[in-house]
Amino acid sequence: MSLDTNDTQSSDLGLTSDSPIENLMDRSKELLIVTHNGRFHIDDVFAFTTLSIALDLDNRPFQLQRTRDVDIINRADIVFDVGGIFDGKRRFDHHQIGSPERDIKQTPKNIEGVIPYSSAGMIWQAFGLDVIQKLAPDLDEKSRKVAHNVIEKSLVIPIDAIDNGKLQPENGLNLSSVVNVFNPAWDNDDPSTQIERFFEASRMLRTILVYQLNIEFARVRAISCCETAYKENPDNRILMLPRWMPHIYPIFSNGWNTQFVIYPAENEWRVGTVPIRMHGSDRRKLFPNSWGGLEKDELEAVTGIPGAKFVHKGCFIAVTNSKESAIALAEKALG
Repeated sequence: MSLDTNDTQSSDLGLTSDSPIENLMDRSKELLIVTHNGRFHIDDVFAFTTLSIALDLDNRPFQLQRTRDVDIINRADIVFDVGGIFDGKRRFDHHQIGSPERDIKQTPKNIEGVIPYSSAGMIWQAFGLDVIQKLAPDLDEKSRKVAHNVIEKSLVIPIDAIDNGKLQPENGLNLSSVVNVFNPAWDNDDPSTQIERFFEASRMLRTILVYQLNIEFARVRAISCCETAYKENPDNRILMLPRWMPHIYPIFSNGWNTQFVIYPAENEWRVGTVPIRMHGSDRRKLFPNSWGGLEKDELEAVTGIPGAKFVHKGCFIAVTNSKESAIALAEKALG
């Protein structure tokens, strides 16, 4: 089964609009959560991390069993990465034939094509919005979905791709290899050590997830600021911001024709360019090649703009002494 994921709304794995969380919030009952035994990987640790926040496991009784015992699996309240069944409610395994997948258009790591879900993606799709609701209860529904989708693309899809053999982990230190380090040595079969290491890895991932979500919540706050700034400038090719803030997503999500972005920084003004694709490096508009690498008097002489301080040799960013100089530089580059 193949599902499509775009930039504004995540695929939903065919889940109903009601989160599975509703049936799991009886705090008087000890939850039984099951995943596989043996070595753990980033997908099952991330899945548990998502559940730990969504189900508030810090403040309620639960038992995590790492096993392949069918009787225990059948008794569990929620099962992930083991058991051979996906139903979007209690069972979240991806190893069986016909396991769900989705068609990815583009991610920050340039992952494209059909990517099967791992347990990380399955659990994030079912419980990710509940995580965001717990951490940022004041966000509106649209903003929650934006943050959910960004986390899916930046963290979850790479995990799914690695776990399903669609992406090789980067050489050297990376998030997947860091999680692997938490596994006990090959000759340590003590179950209590294994589960404690699992919890340690989850606590580490939880810190990363929470910090990353805080960044995304800040990006969401920037959307309305950018939209206000866009409306206030008569030339829609130039976005004038009161300070630097994340601006690429608002430009693309709103379909703006922005070519240059101007903002104050460290007692000067900067003029940035905009990529052709959201996660690409090619730019919609560059400064003229004749300006590249020039500074101060030389740059002022070539551009005829007082206060022009610097244009990068790659022609993708410029610095000026004043707001007026920044506007003049952008307008001259636009022609």
